[in-house]
Parts: sequence; structure tokens; C-alpha cells
Amino acid sequence: MRKLAEAVSRLRWGPIERRRRSGLVRLHDLLSRTSFHGKYWVFLGLMLGCVRDGGPLPADRDSDFAFLDRDLADFLAAVAVLRRNGYDLRPLQVNNDGRTTKWALRRQGYKYEFFQIDRYGDRYRWHTHRRKPPTELVNEIPAHGLADFELYGRRFRIPDNAERQLEILYGNWRQPDPDYVYWRDCRATIERHPWTGRRRRAAAV
Repeated sequence: MRKLAEAVSRLRWGPIERRRRSGLVRLHDLLSRTSFHGKYWVFLGLMLGCVRDGGPLPADRDSDFAFLDRDLADFLAAVAVLRRNGYDLRPLQVNNDGRTTKWALRRQGYKYEFFQIDRYGDRYRWHTHRRKPPTELVNEIPAHGLADFELYGRRFRIPDNAERQLEILYGNWRQPDPDYVYWRDCRATIERHPWTGRRRRAAAV
């Protein structure tokens, strides 16, 4: 299904690199006019590509970002702006504790994911999910500040300890690993639990 969806997207809007570039530039410019500007940063696979290769991983069909829980209200207001400008909010995953801490938007067949980060002392914590079998993963990394990173002529934010984070997330991150699977191999995962698997319609935001 994913290959078919990507083929349809390519026919409608062009190669993934062009859609990724225009979507990230547009996202940056829209968010720069909101109170959420400067409060989110590149994360996970997007961070890996930016640090190792200078830009997104060529095969990635999504870009990951993160923000702190204290900025949730600003993020939700920014989501409304994105939705009015061509970014469709996908169904929301609900954690076992009843919260939503990950949001995904789609534009021209390309996805933009935002993870809410909860602060626990000197640690940052976030949740991810696997559908089969339904599993909730709790992940942690050391807390960090932010630095600037230029991408497509725009100034994004990136963790100031990005290389340390990548080591925790991916191990030998400098060497591409085609067999890496996030839910199995991520070294930041501290807990795994059966997931209720609930999803909430986007209109609930």
C-alpha cells in the first residue's frame, strides 16, 4: 500500500525530494509567523539525516520534530495554521495514559510528525507506538539546549548535543544501517507496554 500511495503522490505532485523540500520550507515559513516559532526542533530520522548527510534521508517519507510539553498550547494553535494551509491532520494516537503526545500532518503525500517531549528532571521523555503487536514504547534522552541548523535556506533548530542523541538512538549512527528498525533497535527506549491501540479523529484537536 505504501508503494502504491507513493506512486500516486509522485504522479500528482512530482518526486519526493521536491515535495519534501517545498513542504519543509512552507512549514517553516508558516510556523515562523506563530508563537510556536523557535520552540520546536528537528528530531529522530530528520536529525540523523541533517547531522550525517547535511539534509533529510533520501528515502524518508516523513520529517520528525519535537517540542516541550510546556509549549503544547502554542503547538496546537500552530496546527490550526498548518491545517488552513494545506497540511492535513491525521488520526491521533492516544497513549495508554489517555494523552496524545504525537501528531502527524500530511501534505502532498509527505508526512510531518511532531512529538511532545515531557521533562523528567534532567531527562526528556516521549512515547511511540507499534501497531502489530500493539506496543507502547517510552523513550528517554538527556535534556538539551538548541542550536541553529540551516536547511533549504531556512534556519531550523536542532539539539545542541545532537551527536550524543544520535548515538543513543542509533548506536553507530555514522554508518547507514539498512536493517535498523526503530521499535526494535532504538537504544533510548526504557519501557515497553501493551498498547490499547486507540486512535482519535483529527477533529478532536
